Amino acid sequence: MLKMSRGGKITNTEELEELANILNQRMQNKEGGANQRLAIMLGMLTKDSEVKANIPSEDRSNFSLEKYKFLLFAPFLISNKCCNVMKKKPLKSVKMHPITAQMADESKLRTQKWLQHGCNMFDGQRPISNPMSFWTTQDVYLYIRLYNIDIPSVYGQVLMEDELSGQMNIFTDLLGYGLDKLEEFDRPYFETTGVERTGCIFCGFGLHLEKGKNRFEHLYETHKKLAEYVLGGGEFKEDGMWKPNEKGLGMWFIIEYLNKYGGFKINIPDRDRFIKEFSTSETRKYLEEQT
Repeated sequence: MLKMSRGGKITNTEELEELANILNQRMQNKEGGANQRLAIMLGMLTKDSEVKANIPSEDRSNFSLEKYKFLLFAPFLISNKCCNVMKKKPLKSVKMHPITAQMADESKLRTQKWLQHGCNMFDGQRPISNPMSFWTTQDVYLYIRLYNIDIPSVYGQVLMEDELSGQMNIFTDLLGYGLDKLEEFDRPYFETTGVERTGCIFCGFGLHLEKGKNRFEHLYETHKKLAEYVLGGGEFKEDGMWKPNEKGLGMWFIIEYLNKYGGFKINIPDRDRFIKEFSTSETRKYLEEQT
């Protein structure tokens, strides 16, 4: 129906309009399928939640994700279902109500949930308590420094901006005024010298948004053997999709693909070696093609 080249370039306007009409009809009839999500990915959703082709940028939905449409035709599978299998489903199997350290400032969804339910969601289908919802990341860093809390080494140290630039530790001087006086000064801003957030080490979600060293660069420094498995390997299977093999998950190719067709600038540690060792005629077909 819709003809697109690798990288998500539309080559047939008439078929694009046809797709918009089909999606509109399916949404109005409340038919199954991720019709609205597809419209969002293709930049077809208006601010009035209608599906149209060739919408001027000022009339597109604020949730438009057209810049990611090239992923619809990527030669690898993309899903968040691993989180359901490895985290959410096991948690649901426990016949107890969870208490978590989720914070509202970690995502828009968690902010919405906190505004809707507060710290304790007792009226939901699955009651949950999030006592740290109103904390911010900076609150956590300040607490760590105030009480000298030991943290996992992967985070490094929690330092003020001035300390990161090599200046003396003025935080101790501030504490000399007493905790009750600390708020009278400009609140110090903290950063970690290691990773800021942790999660599943194999996950690439949000990788393109990370500033400075990304998660795989940190992993290569702290757990090189594991990073070799995550980045290396991979092969095209009989179904034409890039998938892991016995040598590794093949994230090197996925990152190269994202950089080429998405215009991202994601660094791969020891990039040239991974490309030389694991590239094939099939990977080169994608990565050397003119866009």
